[in-house]
Amino acid sequence: MSDETWDAEDEHTICERIDRQHADNPRLTGWLAEQQHRFDDWNRRRGGGWDFSERSLDRMEALIREHITSPDELFTQEHTELVQVACWYVGEVHNRTRGTQWRMDPEPADTHPWSKRPYVIVPFERLQEYKDPEGIDYDARPQHHPLSSFLGLLRAEAAAGAGAGSAAGSLRGELDDYR
Repeated sequence: MSDETWDAEDEHTICERIDRQHADNPRLTGWLAEQQHRFDDWNRRRGGGWDFSERSLDRMEALIREHITSPDELFTQEHTELVQVACWYVGEVHNRTRGTQWRMDPEPADTHPWSKRPYVIVPFERLQEYKDPEGIDYDARPQHHPLSSFLGLLRAEAAAGAGAGSAAGSLRGELDDYR
């Protein structure tokens, strides 16, 4: 983005435009449709009863830990149905319990791998509810990349030692970020 663009628009307008682009684009629409289509079969094959409740996030943690043992394995399996639908499911729990919405960069940068992945964030209309305590970031709304959440689980487990596991509720704990 050129300096001229920044000078011509205020920060609010720029953030709002970026948010709109991330909210409505073919990459996001296609990814969401694919995961929604896969969910019924995914749900059935994993015991059913996936109800999008906060408590179901504990079950999701167990599922991820059962099938994926390391951060490297997570990235190897990132594009599998198991991981993609699990990411969608976690984001949907955030959406349904905390009012977030899906976003995805329509033109991700190769230099920023997380820009290629979907995330959930509080709607732009609620921007003023979240202030950066340091006063640096204009847009301090919490956002979560479900894949990053899974990565955090696996890293915490590795840090705790083999077999020790981490405290239950890590995925659920992220819901507190919206307070």
